[in-house]
Amino acid sequence: MAKQNPAPKQNLKKEYANAYDKILKENLIETIKPFFKQLFGFEIKNKQIEYIQPSLQKTFEVEADFLAKIKHQNPADDFVLHIEFQTQDHLTMEVRMLFYQGFIRISHNIPIKQYVIYLGQGKSKMTTFIKDEKLDFSYYLINFEEIDVDTFINSNIPEVVILGILANYKGQKPDKIADIILKKILNTNVALDKKQKCVKQLEVLSKLRDLQETIKQKINIMAFEYDLKTDIRFLEGREEGIEKGIEKGREETIYTSVLNMYESEVDFITIAKFMNITEQKVIEIINKQAKKIN
Repeated sequence: MAKQNPAPKQNLKKEYANAYDKILKENLIETIKPFFKQLFGFEIKNKQIEYIQPSLQKTFEVEADFLAKIKHQNPADDFVLHIEFQTQDHLTMEVRMLFYQGFIRISHNIPIKQYVIYLGQGKSKMTTFIKDEKLDFSYYLINFEEIDVDTFINSNIPEVVILGILANYKGQKPDKIADIILKKILNTNVALDKKQKCVKQLEVLSKLRDLQETIKQKINIMAFEYDLKTDIRFLEGREEGIEKGIEKGREETIYTSVLNMYESEVDFITIAKFMNITEQKVIEIINKQAKKIN
């Protein structure tokens, strides 16, 4: 029988799953390292990590989300750290983790610590162990929504800050948390293109909490969307004539963005930091618009 094409809804789910996976892998080093101790109970330093190729190929081919050897002064204390991210419950996750365990042990033959970080809503119902006559296997399961949101929004790393959208809001309204995260990204001392990238990633991750429309509205209010497209094109580099046109458009966007942020009661310092201009320039734009109105 011929294979039927997946339904549009299935395609959309797969597209979002791939997007979440891409964000987590792109930001993996930055997002995981700051809270190793809180999540896994141990601290590491850069020199202690030896990253391992995530493709584990024998008869079958599988790829881990995160795989690294954690090294110590005493080699007898070394172990392999294996992390998987799940946005939905996997019906046989315990079998899948045992499968990984076998492949990793064949390749490295040292103790293995395995964690599944559940990013979906509520508490995961995945089975975490297999107990048979001659087999006693288990892995650690962490429900991301149980982690305190302050762990992330108090960070100065934007890739960490955006993960707050998936954490425990501690009774605060989602709308307020979204505001805090966006403003924190604006005030983080990193390059403009990195801020913009994190804002777009936040929009994708917010889908896991049904907050994508809320985030989109707030992005529009803060005049991000058009500026994102303009700036990305500018940074990619174009022929000289196109670059000049983009630069002109960017100046117009800066003008509009400053006014939109000002009308949304964003302070001068924050506007200047995000737009990468001086506070004096912000004041000049606002005064210029005031003269036009008068």
